[in-house]
Amino acid sequence: MIANRMGRLAAAMTLVLAMAPAAAAASLARAGEPPRRVVSLNLCTDQLAALLLPPGRIAALSRLARDPELSYVATRIEGIAVTEGGAEELLALKPDLVLAGTYTAQPAVRMAKAHHIPVVQVGLIADFDGIRAQVRTVAAALGESAKGEDLLADMDRRLAAAAPGDGRRPTALSLAPGAFTSGAGTLTAAVMRAAGLANYPEAKGMTGYGYLTVEGIVADPPDLLITGAPSPGRGVKDRPSLAGALISHPALARAIPPDRRPALDENLLGCGGPYTAAAVEALAHARADWLARQDGGRS
Repeated sequence: MIANRMGRLAAAMTLVLAMAPAAAAASLARAGEPPRRVVSLNLCTDQLAALLLPPGRIAALSRLARDPELSYVATRIEGIAVTEGGAEELLALKPDLVLAGTYTAQPAVRMAKAHHIPVVQVGLIADFDGIRAQVRTVAAALGESAKGEDLLADMDRRLAAAAPGDGRRPTALSLAPGAFTSGAGTLTAAVMRAAGLANYPEAKGMTGYGYLTVEGIVADPPDLLITGAPSPGRGVKDRPSLAGALISHPALARAIPPDRRPALDENLLGCGGPYTAAAVEALAHARADWLARQDGGRS
């Protein structure tokens, strides 16, 4: 489910820069050598650092980087230290660049600035232009602009290949435990659009993040219900909760049966990045399958 664990990610999902993007990159570029001891305090910047840098230039990532349910790079960071984001812990790591969210680890960020350590802070991404801007800003700060452009070129190729060839747009709903979901102006909406789907909450007038009722969904069900793929060794039964049980509500199960519930890895959209193209590809495939069943039923 695309919106799942938004409570845990709200602090981590941070593209409003402390400095304007161009100014931040220019300021860091004037420092000369690219940073060699980068510390990331934010899940979103963890993932970009891991994609853009060799492990030897990463002094530490946030502890969330190791969580496979949240982090796209969890399987790629073996041997890289993690930090809890404390101010004293940060100074002990001796970073020459700190990547952080707008609202996360503020004492550590203030300490870094007080010690004249360059800091780049990023905020919430709502579309693919935001992904492009964030990647370019962080890549420039790391001295890896060419690598950033390579990642974006690959993302754009995948988006173009996944784009639908017709104007048919089945409705799709990404529903997290507690009926939490994503409306207009969110990355989920941008991904749905790129995959040729109509974002159900957006069509219902929702902007940003919010909640839907089971009764309302059952009364007017979407064509597809996007659910989260269970992490290895951690299925839904391993995480029982009243909020999670809502998704398997019998009425909802009757309205939207299993063959209309494609699964999507939750770590693809918690933070937007070049890898978000994989979410578009998965949903475009689900769209094609649904349309094929519809067309087959009419033949």
